[in-house]
Amino acid sequence: MQRAVVVVVIAFFCTIIGACSPKITPEEAKVLVSLDEIQRGIESNIDYNRFVELLKTTKAEIVILKKNDHPNPCFVGAIDKCYASYEIARKAWKKKIESKDERRKADMELTLSFSLSFAALNIEKANNCYK
Repeated sequence: MQRAVVVVVIAFFCTIIGACSPKITPEEAKVLVSLDEIQRGIESNIDYNRFVELLKTTKAEIVILKKNDHPNPCFVGAIDKCYASYEIARKAWKKKIESKDERRKADMELTLSFSLSFAALNIEKANNCYK
């Protein structure tokens, strides 16, 4: 009985002061900054080449993050999905640029739009891993 009371009291204080919740690491923060930069770029209509540059920078930050001893599985899962969505978007964007067929361009635009939306959702999921 006393043990249960102690566990409840500790859980209560951890919830109140947030001391027991995981904190974002500097590496995770850098990845979020990179992902946010891509997202802001998309919203301000960056060109394809700039998008690819930002994607390379983000990939490098993700590699550094994954070298950590104990990366947060919630965070890593969300950023992996986000990055994969950006890679799909990159491929669709390139095919859209290269295509001569208007129907193919429309298909790639739809793929691009869907992938970018899914990436944005996963940035939000990554941010929510620490709330």
